[in-house]
Amino acid sequence: MGKSYDGNILLVSNYPSDVGYAWWLMEHFWVSLSKQFEQLSNMAFLAYPSVKAVPDAIENSNIEVVELTVPGSTKAEREKLKHFIKSNHIAHIYFTDRPWFNISYLTLRSYGIQNIVVHDHTPGDRPPIRGIKGLVKAARNRLPLACADTQFCVSELMRQRSIQNARIPHRRCITVQNGTPPIQGNQEQRDAARKALGISDNAVVCVTTGRAHPYKRFDFIIEVASEVSKRNQEHKLVFLLIGDGPMLPELRSNIERLDLTTSVKLLGFRSDARELLAAADVAIHAALGEGFSLSIVEYMSAGLPVLVPNIPSVKQAIDHEINGFVFGENDVDSAAYFMRKLAADIHLRSAMGKNAKNKAIRDFSLVSCTESFERACNRAFFTHSSKSQPYL
Repeated sequence: MGKSYDGNILLVSNYPSDVGYAWWLMEHFWVSLSKQFEQLSNMAFLAYPSVKAVPDAIENSNIEVVELTVPGSTKAEREKLKHFIKSNHIAHIYFTDRPWFNISYLTLRSYGIQNIVVHDHTPGDRPPIRGIKGLVKAARNRLPLACADTQFCVSELMRQRSIQNARIPHRRCITVQNGTPPIQGNQEQRDAARKALGISDNAVVCVTTGRAHPYKRFDFIIEVASEVSKRNQEHKLVFLLIGDGPMLPELRSNIERLDLTTSVKLLGFRSDARELLAAADVAIHAALGEGFSLSIVEYMSAGLPVLVPNIPSVKQAIDHEINGFVFGENDVDSAAYFMRKLAADIHLRSAMGKNAKNKAIRDFSLVSCTESFERACNRAFFTHSSKSQPYL
């Protein structure tokens, strides 16, 4: 296996070392890259903008943690970065959610960086760009020194977005399908989770996890809960909203205003969010857009049928009427209808939940994700194949 460039790699974090959220997967990728570089007697450094507590996965790896701002907004920061790159023989940089085209890449290359890889997790559905605008964008995104060398995309749909909307050369885009570890649950865990949350055995529980941010539409889910409560008298339905964020005060106010305090539980941040899925019967994910939602795959892995809006990036994993339901975008009545349908039919929930779990295991496992990532790294970092291709 011939190396494209001999040198060490700098992994770049977009957040301080003591902020996690759903970044466990990026930490997994960083550790994987460090092992791959170690096999070739090279080192991996991880740059945080500020360093306090370091995640266990990083602490227990061979990654060397440094405090750096990349590319740097002040002259002092840039000089510090330049010295670090040159003195540590850094040839590669691995970014998360950085743009394909960035003038700062010219500066990084002048410091000695020869290979820039960006891993794109950014959410959203964007139309193809054609005509003059498309030609201009395509031309700009083929300027080799100001552009990254390779982009990893979290799903095939996101790869097509990069090619058709961002107009990134198709040979430079590699799909690394997101995946998660399996979620194992049993009756004992279910009973314990419900007891801890004060939920009765006969309640039907709907869960959602994520940031309490307008983009994730927790407010929409509360509207669905309100609509369900008006027409659903036969089955007690409880909604669990798990996640911290700027909308929490507004969401609490909405719950009180709609008299939903007994049927909607706003739990905030929970370190045991995955374990709490055992308490649920169904899940809903109402975001306005995704890259590829790990939350949805976690619901599926837990054996839950999932309700999602008719938005391409959000519904990627869900097959309507097989492992979940796809409701109309911003359509409270549609979502409430499918919610009531699932609440009323335990056999439907069970069948859809099994289908969801089987698909999660088959298509979205962390094992297959890791294998895909390693293949992409082999192409982007360790062979001449990506460098020998024309920039088209």
